[in-house]
Amino acid sequence: MSLAGCESTRTEYVRVPVVPIPAELLQDCPAPEIPYQMPYGKSVELNEELLTVIEKCNADKLSIRQIEAQRQERK
Repeated sequence: MSLAGCESTRTEYVRVPVVPIPAELLQDCPAPEIPYQMPYGKSVELNEELLTVIEKCNADKLSIRQIEAQRQERK
């Protein structure tokens, strides 16, 4: 006959320090300067710069979502 039913268990909660989100992920995304007038060729280059900024911002937001998902898993 097992005496395991007579044992008492104690639940102890341990606080885990919150890992801060890296500062570089929280910085504003720098938009390139948009001139008042520009030739067509420059507008194409500006579009490329703007798309690069958007891609970087989306990568930062993805990283933040991944950090938050890891925090939720630990709860």
